[in-house]
Amino acid sequence: MNRRVFLSGGTFASVAAAGFRPRYIRAAQLAAQHGEIYRKLGVRPLINAAGTYTVLSGSLMPERACRAMEEAARCFVRLEDLQKAVGERIANKLGVESAMVTSGGACAILLATSACVTGTDPEKIRRIPNLDGMKNEVVIPREHRNAFDHAARTVGVKLVEVETVDDLPRAIGPQTAMLYFTNIYEPKGQIKRREFIAAGKRAGIPVFNDAAAELPPASNLWDLAKQGFDLVGFSGGKGMRGPQSTGLLLGRKDLIEAALLNNNPNEDAIGRPSKVGKEEMMALLAAFEEYVQRDHDADMRQWRGFVESIASDLRGISTVTAKVYVPGPGAHPIPYLRVQWDQSQLNLKYADCAQQLRDGDPSIEVNAGDDGLNLASYNLYPGQERIVGFRMRGLLRGAARRS
Repeated sequence: MNRRVFLSGGTFASVAAAGFRPRYIRAAQLAAQHGEIYRKLGVRPLINAAGTYTVLSGSLMPERACRAMEEAARCFVRLEDLQKAVGERIANKLGVESAMVTSGGACAILLATSACVTGTDPEKIRRIPNLDGMKNEVVIPREHRNAFDHAARTVGVKLVEVETVDDLPRAIGPQTAMLYFTNIYEPKGQIKRREFIAAGKRAGIPVFNDAAAELPPASNLWDLAKQGFDLVGFSGGKGMRGPQSTGLLLGRKDLIEAALLNNNPNEDAIGRPSKVGKEEMMALLAAFEEYVQRDHDADMRQWRGFVESIASDLRGISTVTAKVYVPGPGAHPIPYLRVQWDQSQLNLKYADCAQQLRDGDPSIEVNAGDDGLNLASYNLYPGQERIVGFRMRGLLRGAARRS
């Protein structure tokens, strides 16, 4: 659907016909202003009230990052020189030893593991994933296992699971190359970060923290390394709002040097397929610099306003409750909205409501769970909360009338 068609019917017409406040008509106009490049391919743009998921294309870059990407595309550079310069700029701003740009958060896991296995030894770098005669074990809390540790296993290592602090000295041995912590899963396990770090320090083994989606809070960018983690990995295309295909690996200088040697543009290295172009590096740097100087309290107020607006639109509908909340440890500390109703009385399942939002125009993504619909605030943009509220109100009121 192109912009003209959108504005002549569909959401715009239904908003006007419903007699809703003028702000909803303006919101419908806003929804039609972007995404034409995708519509020409038959791909539907969407409003993202779910989160910075890779499958939903991460986040949207700020104008500063878009301009940096465009300018970077106009001339050539030596890629290794640029990687070093960008890494130094980021490390200096954060007060950490070293940093590098990776091709996403999963690549940060891959390169962290490779660096800890090979160091800067050229022969070991060429031999990965054949680890005969090399350190080939990575210790990880059992509760921290997840699909993304496949990136570590790609190096050829065996993941050794531990459950308690007492398990650590028994699991760490001559074959241990790295200790692997997943920041968001700390509340699930018995081993706390200070205990995990201390075990690594005693054994002289590097400790890596996968904090891919752990922004906000922005302080994680510098705090985690200062807590004692030797390497920390982040996604560049989530909360930082850089290109979706970028990430950050930061920490000890010697380990970042080893990670760079395992990375593109080195030809006989496991990271060769994980290319980050000059345009992406410069766009990530621009997004990073904007992110660290943002007024994060103002962002939080705006995000809360988004979900409070949606909650207001849903008041008065039979059995429907809409509660704004900020999750506790182990989840993103941003405002969310949980919408619940009596599914038997309204005769509308949570999953069916989410599917109707997805199938409608514009398409809206939310999280459907057993406990209701959960909406994330931080990928919404001004005006979109009004569309979400209008669409949800229409679906739920319609279900209430049919019940």
